[in-house]
Amino acid sequence: MALDPMTDEQSSAPGAHIWGWMNPAELEWLRSTAATMDSAVEVGSLRGRSAFALLTGCPGPVYCVDPWDDARSESRPAFEENCGHFPNLVMIQGYSPAAAAEVPDVDFVFIDGAHDYASVVADLDAWTPKARRLISGHDYYDTDAWSVRTAVDQRFGGRVELVPGTAIWTVAT
Repeated sequence: MALDPMTDEQSSAPGAHIWGWMNPAELEWLRSTAATMDSAVEVGSLRGRSAFALLTGCPGPVYCVDPWDDARSESRPAFEENCGHFPNLVMIQGYSPAAAAEVPDVDFVFIDGAHDYASVVADLDAWTPKARRLISGHDYYDTDAWSVRTAVDQRFGGRVELVPGTAIWTVAT
């Protein structure tokens, strides 16, 4: 049920001007949640739409993990243009979950990397121990066929909470 990527120049949500899949309500939630944290990591940053929201909110370091290996090599330069000015940005180019070894424990982990079941399970295994307060992620859909929703539900069961009006799941750690 993934939506087409978008930009929304009319929205005041942080990062809405950047090409990506997050809707303005999701961007606002990321910013406001990050504002209550001292540090964060985002797995899957692409061009920086959601990273912009995290970096706007979090006063401390925000580790952005992505391979930035798209076929035309457009995503890393776009990410740097969109988010490179934030003093709290720490870019880690690499694949999750191996990149988890490079990141210290943080208050908030947000997972929006690969969406196939095996990758989601691997991300949850690697990043859950790194989250001191909250682990969360994107693309938790009712129609999800054996991937994000299934992996998250199997890992956390009844502890999963959904952010109303979004495809974001959360679990307090």
